[in-house]
Amino acid sequence: MNPMPTAVPSPTQSPVTPTRPADPGWKRLAKIAYHGARLAAAWPGYLATGKTSETAYQSMIQLFTLSKGRSNDFMHGLVALLYRPYRLAKAEGALGNMDAGRLARMAAGLRDRGYHVFEERLPDAVCDALLDFSLREEAQVRLTKADKAKGLKPSRARLDRANPLGVRYEYDEDTNLRCPEIQRLMCDPSLLAVAQAYLGCRPILDIVAFWWHTAFSDQPDEEAAQFYHFDMDRLKWLKFFFYVTDVTPENGPHCFVAGSQRTGGIPEPILRKGYQRLTDEEVKAAFPDSRDFIEFTAPRGTIIAEDTRGLHKGKHVRSGDRLVFQLEFCDCMFGTGYRIGKLPRELDPGLAAALERYPRLFSKFRRG
Repeated sequence: MNPMPTAVPSPTQSPVTPTRPADPGWKRLAKIAYHGARLAAAWPGYLATGKTSETAYQSMIQLFTLSKGRSNDFMHGLVALLYRPYRLAKAEGALGNMDAGRLARMAAGLRDRGYHVFEERLPDAVCDALLDFSLREEAQVRLTKADKAKGLKPSRARLDRANPLGVRYEYDEDTNLRCPEIQRLMCDPSLLAVAQAYLGCRPILDIVAFWWHTAFSDQPDEEAAQFYHFDMDRLKWLKFFFYVTDVTPENGPHCFVAGSQRTGGIPEPILRKGYQRLTDEEVKAAFPDSRDFIEFTAPRGTIIAEDTRGLHKGKHVRSGDRLVFQLEFCDCMFGTGYRIGKLPRELDPGLAAALERYPRLFSKFRRG
C-alpha cells in the first residue's frame, strides 16, 4: 500500500508571537536596499573562503521576509547559471528509474505543492540496518526548553527506547557517515537526479542527519522543531526524509503546509513575525483551507521529498517514538555556518566513485 498523507493539524499551547506592524512603503524599500547592499558586499568574501559572515546571513533572512522569497529566487538564479546540471549516465536507485519524463513531472509537483511522497520505499533490510546502527551509537540528547531554563546541561547517550532521557536524540554527522547504508544513500543516483531536477543546477549534499523523537515530554517543544517554522539555511534546497520506523498520528508525523514554499506562499503577517517558531493557531489563521495541512503518517521505509522553505514541523510524540534519516541537497553553501564533514577512510565503493565523478556534490566533505 502506498503511504497516504492525511490533513490533520494538531493544536499547541505555545504563546502567540507578536506580529510587527507593516512598514510604510518607503521604509520597506530602504530596508531592502540596505540588506541588499550588505549581501552584495559579502559575496566576494564567500567566493574566496566558502564562508558567509553572520551579518550577511542575517541580511539574507531579512531580505527573504521583506521580498516574500524573491531575493532568494534571484540569487539562486545566478548560482544556477554558474553551475549547470551534471549529465547523469543513469538515474536509478532507491526511487526506482527516474527517466526524464518522470523527473519533469516530479519537479513540477514539487514547485507547486512543495512535497512528494514516493511510491518506492527503503527495503526492510535497510531500515533494520539503520535502526540497529542508531541503537549502537551515542547521540546528543536534546533538552526541552523548560529543562534548559532549569540549568540542565545536554548529555550524550545511547537510546533506551523504554526509558528515553530527552525529547530528541540527534546523531553527529561524522557518526552518520560511518554507516554503510547511509553512504549508499548519499550517492544514490535517483536521489541526485530528483534534487538536481528541482534545483536546476549541480547540487551540493550539505546535510546528513539522523535523529529520534521520543515521548519524553508531554508538551510540544521548540528545541525539537515541534512548532511550525520555515528553514532558511541556504538560498535553495531540497530535503529527503526517510522514515526508518512506522509513523502513526501518535508518534510524531512530519507535517507540512502545502504550497507555502512558493514565492509569496507565506502570508505577510507570518513573515512579519520574523524567523520564529509558530503555533498551530497562528498558521491555521493564515491558511484557512485545511486541505493545505499535510500530516505524513506512513509505514517505515517511506521516502518524502520536501522544500522546507515552506512551513513545517515534527508533530509532538504522544506515545512511542520515531526514527528519521534526512539528506539535504542545496544550490550553494552561502548562508548559515557549517563544518566540514569527515568521511571515514573505508568507503562504500559507490560513494568512493561518486566522490571522483561529482566533486561539487561532495564538496562539504573530506576523507579522514
